[in-house]
Amino acid sequence: ISAGTFQPFVERVSIAGVEFSFWVADSTGKERYKPTEHQRFSEHTETARLLKRGDRILEIGTHHGFMMMLLSKLVGKEGFVLGVEASPFNAMIASAQVGLNVAANCRVIQAAASERKGSARITFDSNAMVTESANGIEVTAVTVDELDSTFGPFDVLKVDVEGFERQVLTGASTLLQRRPRVMLELHSPLLATFGSTIEDVLSLLGPSYHGTFVPRNARDHVSAFSSETIPRDDIVN
Repeated sequence: ISAGTFQPFVERVSIAGVEFSFWVADSTGKERYKPTEHQRFSEHTETARLLKRGDRILEIGTHHGFMMMLLSKLVGKEGFVLGVEASPFNAMIASAQVGLNVAANCRVIQAAASERKGSARITFDSNAMVTESANGIEVTAVTVDELDSTFGPFDVLKVDVEGFERQVLTGASTLLQRRPRVMLELHSPLLATFGSTIEDVLSLLGPSYHGTFVPRNARDHVSAFSSETIPRDDIVN
């Protein structure tokens, strides 16, 4: 092994009042999931406040499984977390987190969530965005409602899909009628890539939702949620 080659390692993470082990599998994982930084993120304390033990969570966009492990600990053995990840590589890493933590209340499915089932093409990079490029990789596409029917019912829907939010929520119409708690990472700058706007996304949730949001550029700051105050040039949770 040459000098400078990345060496995977395991970190012990302590945030939002729980602890778990996290397998840092590549340089992307090392950069994105620094425990000391995540300890300062208000997103995690807001997540802990939103959830309760026994909750059943559908997580769309699991990436390396960091949030899935946090969710797993927060809902406890009585709860359940289904992680859905489009990238085969990322899904493999997320599945390894399940084994590492002996997280019997978690399952990972490798698929892309969309407005209809079938297939989708995604990019090869770590974010695994839906693309029309012939250079992408074709994966199975599923809908939130299909997953809810098979593995639910779910109390909480978490979505982190890099600007594909409208399409995912369109495929969640039946679940959303039950008014689940929603944890949405809104990628405002990327929405136009998929022909949608913040208003399009929020209209699918309906007017009855209220809560808080945390902007990416100020991750220690919590604001009351309203469609008028959502930043148009930032990612918000």
